Order: sequence, then C-alpha cells, then structure tokens
Amino acid sequence: MSSNYYPRAVYILGPEEKRPPEVVAKAADVRSIRRGHDADLSIKQFDPSVVVIGAPLDHEGEVALDRVAPLVLPNIGYGTGPHDRLMCDVSVSISMLDLRSVLQILSSPAAMSASPGLSPNGLGTWLKHSADDFAQIMEHLLSLRMPDYRGRAERVVQACLWIASHLGMAGDELTTLSLAARMREIGKLGLPDKILFTPRQERTPEEQSMYDRYPMLGAKVLRQFTLFSGAAKVVEHQLENFDGSGVLGLAAHQIPLGSRILRVSSAFEMIANDSSVRGREEVLRILGRWRGSWYDPMIVGLVENYSALEAVPLSSGEATLRVRLSDLHEGMILAEDIWGRTGVKIIGAGTKLNEHILRILMTLPLNMAIESVEIQRDSL
Repeated sequence: MSSNYYPRAVYILGPEEKRPPEVVAKAADVRSIRRGHDADLSIKQFDPSVVVIGAPLDHEGEVALDRVAPLVLPNIGYGTGPHDRLMCDVSVSISMLDLRSVLQILSSPAAMSASPGLSPNGLGTWLKHSADDFAQIMEHLLSLRMPDYRGRAERVVQACLWIASHLGMAGDELTTLSLAARMREIGKLGLPDKILFTPRQERTPEEQSMYDRYPMLGAKVLRQFTLFSGAAKVVEHQLENFDGSGVLGLAAHQIPLGSRILRVSSAFEMIANDSSVRGREEVLRILGRWRGSWYDPMIVGLVENYSALEAVPLSSGEATLRVRLSDLHEGMILAEDIWGRTGVKIIGAGTKLNEHILRILMTLPLNMAIESVEIQRDSL
C-alpha cells in the first residue's frame, strides 16, 4: 500500500455533533452523514472506502450502521469502545497520523479491489484469502497502542513454534498457533489506558479482573471470521491456569495445547526481557515458581531446553558452509537466522536441526528469496 494513499471516509455524526471531529477530518477526506439518514447519491459518488462512527454506539448507532451497510465497507469506531459491528475502535486521544495509518490500512485500495464481495461487518472474502495480511493489520494496530508489540510477538512466535514442533504439532496446527501468537493481545485494544499500562501489583482486584478478560475480548473479534476460529480458541484460553484457578476454571488437558504453549512462551518472553531480571538462571527460577500451578510442567521443561539453545553463542570467526534447504539434515547447526515471508524469525542461528525443526522448514511459509542457508561447517 502506498504511503501517499489518502483514505476517503464516511463519518456518522453523533446526536450532538455538527461536524466530524477535527482529528478525523484531518486524517482523511471525509463526508458526514446524520444518524437516521441513508447514504445518498453524493455519498456513493464520493466512493468512500471506510465508515467511521463516534460514540455513543447505542441502538441508534447500530441503526445508523445498518443504513450505510449497502456501501459494503469496514466499520471503525472513534471512541465507541469495542463492538461486534466494528473492525476496530480507536481512542479519541489517537494522533492524526496514527489515525490516518489505521484508515489507510483498513481501507487499502489493494484490499478493497481484492474482494469485490466485501461483507458489511468486516473485510469479508478478502480475509479468507489473506490471513497473513489480517495478522499484519492487527500487529500494526497493536503497535500503535503498544510500540514494543512487534518485537515481543516475534519472540513469542519463535518460542511457540519451537516448543510445538517438539510436541509433534505440524502443518495447520503450527499455522494456527503462529496466528494466535501474533494476535494474542487483540483484546487489549478494548482496555482503557489506566488498566493496560498500570503494573499488575498496582491494579485493584476489579481492574485485574477486567484485564484478565482481554483474551476473551480478542477471541470474540477473531470468531467473526471462520478462518480464525482455531486461533480464537487458542487466544481465548491463553491465561487459563494449569491447576484450574484461571478465569474459566479449565485445568490441565482441558486447556487446549496451543493455549498452554502460548501461556508459557508469553511468560518466558516477558520475564526474559524484564530489565530487572539478571541472567538465564533467574528467568528459569521465576518461571519454575509457577510450574504446575499456572504453567504446564511439561512445557516449562521444554522452555528450559529452548532457553539453553537460545543462549548458545555463535563465534563470528567460525567457518560456515552454504547448503540448499533440500539438503539440510539432522545434526546440522544453523549459522544464520531463517525468516518467514512476513518478517517473523522462524529458526534462530545456533539451532541444531532435528526431525521436528526440519518439519517446520518444510511446512511453514519461508521467505521466498531463501534457497539455501549457512550452517556451521563442523556440524556436517
């Protein structure tokens, strides 16, 4: 999508509004419509690509969305809070440039032209063929709210895939887990700043209870699209405790395996990148404190192995050899990272190849430019 693309938006005026909010008017070329009015010929000739509605999104607001449904456009809320009819809701404190980025992504001409059958409540048919594109959109939105999100998501995906491959998951299961890991915090878009950015120890019990429901909010968004039903299940149960003390009371193997993997991988990433935590041993000690209560003991054990692998240093002066992907075999040690086509690191340098990791390389969408990789010569 060109950064020069200027989105065209229809803004549905609130009961007391006479014109669109200034930030909306500056972020896009806007035409406004009053609640209770249909989109007339001038609106259709304007050829908008997105609908924006402000608060309140009550019954009258839903009726207003019904009236513009024939335009067949994605709906975005402006300070409305999360709602089933919306692709997303942005805060009224969002900057003009950030809002323009959101509108550009969700009203991309490429996305629109790829799906003549776009449905009124979302990106419809286009999403069915663009799971990866949708995940990137969600990552972008999350990064607007939480600037460090992309880096965290990449690290969690890498850990999840390594663990899952060692538990025999492959093919669609790995794809579903990867999507869930990338979009696991979608529900946080519906949390107020006071709860989202307040440390756990400073939240009230009521605030913590609201925070703990973000996986269910995220799953609700994902379930709007059949394509993401599997990822929605993983996301929904990601905070369930292994001993049954979580939000929904699921325990042990009642919790989907993908959710248990995601829970431990997310915790490992958070602890390992906490500036107050010193060294691998302390990371594992903190993680092990909740083994069997919050976390699946089996997966904690795998994370311990994974963390040891991540800690293996690769000497910059070590001799390497470039090998075709088809010629890789067990026992070889990678001398460079392997990346997916979406920019997510799949396998890290220093990884010793085994049957499960080779299966990942055969089933996941790699960067199409990759035909061979560097390996450590002494691992041949």
